[in-house]
Amino acid sequence: MDSLQTRNQAVSQDVERVETAVARLLRLGTAVAATLIASGLAVILFHLPVGFGPQLVTAGIIALVCTPLLRVAAAMVIYLRLGDVVYGLISLAVLLFVFAGMLLGDSQ
Repeated sequence: MDSLQTRNQAVSQDVERVETAVARLLRLGTAVAATLIASGLAVILFHLPVGFGPQLVTAGIIALVCTPLLRVAAAMVIYLRLGDVVYGLISLAVLLFVFAGMLLGDSQ
């Protein structure tokens, strides 16, 4: 019984580590995106002589869109490191479907 309890505690700690790592990644990605967008809008609204305001806004939007993809990629790596092959493969499949959609999507 102690062996089962020890195993459950280990799994619980692993799950908590995964959730903490993913939460940090999402916070960082959101902060970077918000900073880029705010900087770009400031350049545009205050008519600063620097001409790359729209590019900053675009980079912020791209960062915001890519943040969930980075979350899935990070989860895949973490799951595979923990030996959870099933969830690692599911995460890989999600990434492949998203990238296939980007490549095969109609870009007009």
